[in-house]
Amino acid sequence: MKRFLFLIFIVALATSCGVSNQTAGGSRKVTVGICKNGSRKETIRYFKRCVRHAGAKPYFFPYYATTDEMASEYMAKVDAVIIPGKAGGDTTGRGKYDYKVIRAALAQGKPILGICLGHQEINSIYKGNIGKNVDLFPESEIKHMDKVDGYNVGLNSEAHPITIDTTSRLYRILGQERIMVNTSHNFSIKKLGNGLKVVAVADDGVIEGIEDNERNVMGVQFHPEFLYGKLRIKKFLSIFENLVKEAREVKAVQPATK
Repeated sequence: MKRFLFLIFIVALATSCGVSNQTAGGSRKVTVGICKNGSRKETIRYFKRCVRHAGAKPYFFPYYATTDEMASEYMAKVDAVIIPGKAGGDTTGRGKYDYKVIRAALAQGKPILGICLGHQEINSIYKGNIGKNVDLFPESEIKHMDKVDGYNVGLNSEAHPITIDTTSRLYRILGQERIMVNTSHNFSIKKLGNGLKVVAVADDGVIEGIEDNERNVMGVQFHPEFLYGKLRIKKFLSIFENLVKEAREVKAVQPATK
């Protein structure tokens, strides 16, 4: 009889632990949405690697969000969103679609990471604007778009240093005031959007990082998906890990939307 009761106790304990762990595991699951951007397969692979290694599931939106309703539906499926850079040869004018996604993410309180063009688009949503590098920084010695025989040297290397504000989230994430990044852009932020803070700059003055101190919104002009996903520079995974961390924190206090 004692043995029988002991077995019942063990089964009950195991079942209880299993339910508890499943519940805890479920609460930790995070899906990161990534805007469709016409990227080549290798770039998609890098984003997948970064998000998965950061502990989340990547979900590429299958189509551009052509309506506000579609953008809201996309954001309801995910816990955070990445607005990526522009793929070479992409002439779709995807900005107007990305804007819908950014607005939907802001409305739903979902963390946002903008990269390159995505960084500039966040600034535009906050009523800022951009300009051509050659006009904004005519004396710059940094080649922000550096292609040699069709190979994008700047994107695929640690091209130049940036200085990071030591009071910023980006500094807490990367842990360095000076750090080498890659580069691949002809445009940069000209006027900073309302409510945004500059948190990183290149030596020529190009704004390399922005944050909204009131929301989980960050933009970087460089490409961490290449720095970690392709070049395997480990410290840049922390940018994606921070996005996932913020998503978990928001998800823990928000009512379920999926």
